[in-house]
Amino acid sequence: MTSAFSAKVIGALIITTCLSGLVLANDAGSGGDAGDGISSATWLPASNATYYGNFSTNDSNDYYGVNLSSGYGLSATLTSPPGADYDLILYDHANSSLDGSYNGGASNASTYDSVTTNGTNTSGTGNTVYLRVQKWSGYGTYTLQVWIFTTSSTGGNNSGGNNSGGGGSGGGTGGNQNDANTGGDASNSQSNPTTLNASDATYHGYVHETDDEYDWYSFIIPAYHSISAEVSWNNTSANIRSELFDQNGNTIATGSSGNPVFTNSSNRTIGGTTVTLSIRANTGETIYTMILRFRNISSAPVYNQNDAGSGGDASNNFSSPTFIATSISGINGTGGTNFTGWHSQEADQDDYYSVYVPPDYGIAIDLTSNPSEVLSWILLMNSSSGQYYGWSTNQHGSQNTHSNGSDVGGQHVTLWIVTFNGEGYYNFTVWLFSTDTDGDGWSNEMENSCGTDPYDNTSIPQDTDGDGICNPLDNDDDGDGYDDSEDAFPLNNTEWEDTDYDGIGDNADTDDDNDGWSDNEELACLSNPRNSSDTPTDTDDDGECDIFDPDDDGDGILDGQDQFPLDGTEWSDLDGDGVGDNADTDDDGDGFSDSMEEICDSDPLTNSSIPLDTDLDGSCDSLDEDDDNDGVTDTSDAFPLNPNEWADTDGDSVGDNSDQDDDNDGYPDSSDAFPLDHSEWSDLDLDGTGDNADEDDDNDGWSDSEEQSCDSDQASAESRPADHDSDQICDEVDTDDDADGVDDTYDMFPFDANEWEDTDLDGVGNNADLDDDGDGWDDIEETNCGTVSDDANSFPSDFDVDGICDALDPDDDNDMVLDSIDDFPFDPSESRDTDGDGLGDNSDDDDDDDLWSDTLEEICQSDPLSVFSKPLDTDEDGLCDIVDTDDDGDGVGDNMDDFPLDSSRWEKSGDSASPLILVLATALAIGVFGLYLNRRD
Repeated sequence: MTSAFSAKVIGALIITTCLSGLVLANDAGSGGDAGDGISSATWLPASNATYYGNFSTNDSNDYYGVNLSSGYGLSATLTSPPGADYDLILYDHANSSLDGSYNGGASNASTYDSVTTNGTNTSGTGNTVYLRVQKWSGYGTYTLQVWIFTTSSTGGNNSGGNNSGGGGSGGGTGGNQNDANTGGDASNSQSNPTTLNASDATYHGYVHETDDEYDWYSFIIPAYHSISAEVSWNNTSANIRSELFDQNGNTIATGSSGNPVFTNSSNRTIGGTTVTLSIRANTGETIYTMILRFRNISSAPVYNQNDAGSGGDASNNFSSPTFIATSISGINGTGGTNFTGWHSQEADQDDYYSVYVPPDYGIAIDLTSNPSEVLSWILLMNSSSGQYYGWSTNQHGSQNTHSNGSDVGGQHVTLWIVTFNGEGYYNFTVWLFSTDTDGDGWSNEMENSCGTDPYDNTSIPQDTDGDGICNPLDNDDDGDGYDDSEDAFPLNNTEWEDTDYDGIGDNADTDDDNDGWSDNEELACLSNPRNSSDTPTDTDDDGECDIFDPDDDGDGILDGQDQFPLDGTEWSDLDGDGVGDNADTDDDGDGFSDSMEEICDSDPLTNSSIPLDTDLDGSCDSLDEDDDNDGVTDTSDAFPLNPNEWADTDGDSVGDNSDQDDDNDGYPDSSDAFPLDHSEWSDLDLDGTGDNADEDDDNDGWSDSEEQSCDSDQASAESRPADHDSDQICDEVDTDDDADGVDDTYDMFPFDANEWEDTDLDGVGNNADLDDDGDGWDDIEETNCGTVSDDANSFPSDFDVDGICDALDPDDDNDMVLDSIDDFPFDPSESRDTDGDGLGDNSDDDDDDDLWSDTLEEICQSDPLSVFSKPLDTDEDGLCDIVDTDDDGDGVGDNMDDFPLDSSRWEKSGDSASPLILVLATALAIGVFGLYLNRRD
């Protein structure tokens, strides 16, 4: 670094002294000197831009051409170097002057010139204009800022140039606006303001509190400059407000009240940045006048700080304070370390310093300032958390604070000096003092609190977990994150809970609730591993829960083929009547029992195979004992030869068919539901069982006693108990109404057999909910991304917020380069690091690390991405031969050197040279080399 700096100084001195201002030209980035006339003008694009040019002692004119599109105008500002006098003139295509600015040079400050087409329609000039930068005195680098703006269809108002930096009449009202000579209304948006030259000027505009409330302007402030705006208006019924904002949209200054309104950036460091100015119609409407002034404030204290010997301004950011070194001393002793700094309520409100406090030491600070200049406060904070250790807000100049007994040893603390009024210098002294008298690593204050002797280094507080908090003061002795009062194992930092009280902590216990099912099994089977009353469903008690058991009832038939997967006695139902074949007396449902079909030689498993029954009485011929086919076997037929009679229930010798009261119970057969049963006569449900013997009189499927318990009418089939899960236990007494295996007390959906839990309380049960914990990630996504699907605090990381978690995203930073080939997978602005120096090629000015910048390699036609490709530099002076005017470094330019690559020869007729030429050539080479080092540095 020292050699590079020396080379810069030497090079600059030689160039200045020996070559009288000779500079390698690169006007407007063209790689050379701009043209000396319109015919040789250097062409610029028709867009807003800032350019740099240079005048040497023998160069006095630089011409630039711009082709404007129809309906567009141009304005430009020239900033001359201190002590130089440059002018700016604007011409049309025929070399006729459109505008000119001829401000004189200042001895110690830059001057500004500004020109504009002022809305002039340039279509008659071929839409081409020329800018001429003319040197009258001095030399050095100038800045040329160009703005392109739209013009109105009527051509605008051309006020011509002036020595005050441009401006013009502008203004206009309503639909005829010409705000700041833009040919229309200035921007109504802060995000897209109207850009104006950063030069002294006067403009006019129009605002209306409802139709055109805001006019927004932006300016690129020159380095070490400030801006002020004076806005005035004539309409006394209107009121205007103005406000100045920095490039981040933060308020720099609010305009004064009254008319005119003054808005000033004062000493704020806005040079080299873009600021925006708002003109707002607070009430009414009016045409306003805006006077802009830009001042050089490079000599202001804000630009010349040396806070605490840092060589500049102390950090304004808590997260990156300026480090200062101090020495150990007794508090308020003579060994303190003194520092000086400067701050300002407007331009530099906060100064942050970092101080390292050695172990077992405290810190104290004393601050003094002149209260008539600046009101300074001092605060001492924890560098990580921002916790305040102490502060002083004394308004009388002298302040002090210290660590107030807090243990700050062995860490950095942050000193914050802030002002809320004025600006000026302050002085502060830092003392470091011991807080551990006996040197046992525990401060005196802590030992007193822990009950040990602060003056005996053998008396040390007990600290089981080594967290720096002694056990008497520590709520968590083992440091496992659980208070001792709630920790089942207060001295074991690997355990804190014992659900089943078996003396084994849950972390080590494989069956936390001691219900015979391991925690892993219960989690897999969806039961609670910490609730012994909640166990997995295991229908066949084979030790494998139904969720994973392929044969739940253990009948040897897989559930997928078992029509009764939860009934170990049944697995087939041929006739689909809901009764398994093992219990069904008529497997094929053809009306003939299985046993009957076996006796009558028909197939009991095929409903198309039935016994032969000639008289169609339902009994096969081989077994038919009812000759008269009256439905009564002959042996039981009281009238075996009378097909109309076969019974005489009451034995009165009158066949029942003709007997009016067959059972002689006192109820005529016409009203007797059971004319042949003297103990029954009524059958409300017509189920064939008399009410006296029937346990379900209304045949609604509920017994009379059940209906009584369930508060329904036992004599009405329309009145039935509510039974949501149809398990024949009414909801009134059923503890699990939807039969999902979860007690209604714990079931969040007691009438939905498919749901019982709703982790995110969104009204959708977990079984149907695609996102159980409601964290915005589907359960399947969370499983694939390695996070917990039922914990809202556990969700996938997604760096580029593209909805694909980083674990699955092939391009985490969404820069269109796969992570597998992206050297910076989490930086969307970088993807390649050719030289492996940790700096991406986009920001690395030497991608291949061959000590030649990428820009030089491109100019010198070598490959900036290959360390093996370097520019050819015959004389090794740091300038490649392509741009070196003396390739062999012999002091003779290549255009005069007959042997441009041989430093020992330069003329065919003899190698003689003037000593002056050799001196100048050598000086030129050294100077160019110094400039090259300066550029690389």
